[in-house]
Amino acid sequence: MSLHRLRRLAATAAAVLVAPAVAGAVLAAEPASAAGVLAPTVTALTTAPVVGATARFRFGTPAGSVPVTQFVFSLSSGPGGHVTATNGRATASVVVERATNVLSVYAVAADGSVSGSTVTIFNAAFPPPAADQDLDSDGKPDLLAVGGTPGLAPGLWQATGRGLRGQVRTPAVDIGVNGNGVGTPFTGAQVFTGKFRGGPFEDVFVYYPGGINPGSGMIIDGLGRGEPLRADRGYEATLSAGLFADINNDNPLQLVNAYDSSGNHLTYPDLLGIVGSPANGYTLQYYASQNGTANFAFPTQLGTATPTGGGDWEHWRLASKLLPSGTAVALWNQSTGALYLWQGVTYDQETGALAFTQFRLAGAWLPGAQLSELQLTDVNADGVPDLWAVTPDGTVTAYVITNLSATGPAKLTAKTPQHLA
Repeated sequence: MSLHRLRRLAATAAAVLVAPAVAGAVLAAEPASAAGVLAPTVTALTTAPVVGATARFRFGTPAGSVPVTQFVFSLSSGPGGHVTATNGRATASVVVERATNVLSVYAVAADGSVSGSTVTIFNAAFPPPAADQDLDSDGKPDLLAVGGTPGLAPGLWQATGRGLRGQVRTPAVDIGVNGNGVGTPFTGAQVFTGKFRGGPFEDVFVYYPGGINPGSGMIIDGLGRGEPLRADRGYEATLSAGLFADINNDNPLQLVNAYDSSGNHLTYPDLLGIVGSPANGYTLQYYASQNGTANFAFPTQLGTATPTGGGDWEHWRLASKLLPSGTAVALWNQSTGALYLWQGVTYDQETGALAFTQFRLAGAWLPGAQLSELQLTDVNADGVPDLWAVTPDGTVTAYVITNLSATGPAKLTAKTPQHLA
């Protein structure tokens, strides 16, 4: 008998009684089914569960039940699993995904008959906040690249950081294999990380400047393990088209994480974007967080000029990073190769002014290059940001930045290129 059929039989027999949540306690157990298979006992072996980590449980067969061959379980209505029973007992590990979790378990006998479910509700603590851009909680920044390019298949590809020389682990892993939650591909999206759900993990912010619904996107929850995202299970918040439109109803060409540049010290970060159209021109605009998922104030149009003193923001590309000194933003002009760095970026909500210290990194860095991804990062943890540049053929190169100076260009050292596929 298939597990799907077993689940249907268990659901038919279900009559779960829910009690108030008590961490680690078995709160409800259904009566035995007519076949004589009693609902299993559930014992928590992990005394202090942590969100994002595994928790272990022991399943057992009560006295008087017919012998069972396996236990089937699910956590918080998501996909579960099954474990083989040995002498009526088994141990299972589950990944804790929420602060409050519901574990449901039923037993299966040799003839395919099933018990009612035993429901355990348990609480879990949050771990310390993950480092910026760290999706697998190892303390190192990770690279994200959108596929659908000549050298990288469609998907959302993650290459975790390795060492202090800018190298990443290859081949990259498609953490977008479960989709984005709304049934569209990641191709054409801009992606960056941040704590956009207010938790301790790095979530993934996905924004579509063009395509079927230009100006739309989603925030997909991270769980701090570097595993495929679970937008298919409801861990996704949709960003409706037009949510980020300005007073002229123009959508952003690009958005990046502005962290806490406004100094409001809220749980959820701000955004910085380039917004406009040929008819209305292009400007830099700021989206202050109002504390909540996708809860941003109406954008403020900044009077900030480009690093070279112009207003042609449509020719510039942004990438941001949180440093010990605050928010840093890289600004690259694809046509000319002009590359600049803003450090200590702050935004004054009273005056609508953006302040920063500007450094010229290079006058002609990769002029005319087609980069599928540009990520500002800090590969060697020295407090000075570096760059990961990904080309459409799926090659990533780290550029380590040194010799920052207010009087001349910095030094960019290219490391050995790697192919992500």
